[in-house]
Amino acid sequence: MQTIKQSILDRGLQSNAKIILPEIDDGRIMKATKKLISMGYNIVSINDYDNNYDNYLEMLSRMKFCKNWPYEEIKKYLEDPLHYGMMAVANGDADALVAGAKTSTSEVIRSSIRIIGISNDSNCVSSIFFMISKDNKQYFTYSDCGVIPEPDVNQLVDIAYNASNFHQLLSNKEPKVAFLSFSTKGSSEHYRVERVKEAVKLFGRKHKDIIHDGELQFDSAMVPEVAKLKSPLSKLKGKANVFIFPNLDSGNIAYKITERIGGYCALGPLLQGLRKPIHDLSRGCRVDDIILVAAISALQKRT
Repeated sequence: MQTIKQSILDRGLQSNAKIILPEIDDGRIMKATKKLISMGYNIVSINDYDNNYDNYLEMLSRMKFCKNWPYEEIKKYLEDPLHYGMMAVANGDADALVAGAKTSTSEVIRSSIRIIGISNDSNCVSSIFFMISKDNKQYFTYSDCGVIPEPDVNQLVDIAYNASNFHQLLSNKEPKVAFLSFSTKGSSEHYRVERVKEAVKLFGRKHKDIIHDGELQFDSAMVPEVAKLKSPLSKLKGKANVFIFPNLDSGNIAYKITERIGGYCALGPLLQGLRKPIHDLSRGCRVDDIILVAAISALQKRT
């Protein structure tokens, strides 16, 4: 039986997407690039677009964030390989970009928002971690674990919608979304709980076709026996596969515990809510992680 990782690699290859990994002086990126090319992936270099420099410079000068910058400062900004790669994606010369091996998450996200922009059907940029068990038999989507510290009600709804779509794309399985809290169905009262409740109501109005429930404690969301006791009427029945965390503290801590103690592979932070596929890497990433994230970006190529 094909593993989930192999499925992602095979399906990503079929898209023939042009992928940029701009951090070409990082040893892991160099090794991943060679492996991806040997597998048949279409990995392009920022050097392939040297002739587009003047065009990118003109495009950049018209972008809102640097409209009042001195000309020399705009040129200096474009000299950064990350920004140059972003311009190639923005101009349609490449389909996706993966960075973060040596660049901070904040810089990858800031550059993405500035140059690529937020998609028309999103109100924010957020992230997921796709968590894969050692035996490749279980996989879950955690969100948001890397971007928004205190998401409001509308952001939680947006995060959950994008995460559910991402989960379906990666796993080929129907998403079952759990809005998590330290409370299950009113077992505790707190303003944080109320925020999650409001998000669940709004999500139900906007996306009633997606199976979801909340507010739920983690065990009520994923353990059928616990769900029978704590939330017997839940549509999830303890079988959630997409977990929406109420804030960045809980999400970030949860994915790292799952990775380090549970032994899961944590792919991400995979960015969502952008106009084109841009993904961040952990600075502690391995070559295999880079290869899988590149494959995911290819899988997202829009036809």
